Amino acid sequence: MLAVVTGCSSGVPAPRHSPGTPPPVPSSAPVSGNPQAQARLAYLGMWQAFVAASRTADYQSGSLARYAAGGALSVLTHGLYQNYQDGIVTRGQPDFDPAVTIVTGSGGSPVQADVSDCADSSRWLDYKAGKPVAGQPQGRRRIMAQLELFDGVWKVTYLNVGKEGTC
Repeated sequence: MLAVVTGCSSGVPAPRHSPGTPPPVPSSAPVSGNPQAQARLAYLGMWQAFVAASRTADYQSGSLARYAAGGALSVLTHGLYQNYQDGIVTRGQPDFDPAVTIVTGSGGSPVQADVSDCADSSRWLDYKAGKPVAGQPQGRRRIMAQLELFDGVWKVTYLNVGKEGTC
């Protein structure tokens, strides 16, 4: 499924989760505190919502809009819609390890979060008619994302997923 969004774009390290066990889905409610941790939770929340929607190719999933907006939301929705049309669903769980940098404005307030990730999609596979899709690219991929604040809530607005082997 990461291959569907590969190369498409629009505009506090924590322990990695165990393989096969999805990370907890963070709340989209505004949270006071560390903006780096908040942005990281929003980024991982977007991916968890996408993973859940990809299990049924649910391109109309409302969960995605809690964590993504603009071009990033379009990229994710388009990938799910393409899989829906092709009869493809995904199984398993990718592994993420994002690094987040906060960009502050002239007043010292956070205005943007930049994410660099090296995601592993080798345990997240596409299936068609109950069988694995042959020739799936697997491996580690560089992901670049940007998040912006919307009424105090971080959302991914830019997403670029590289091809396998890019990190």
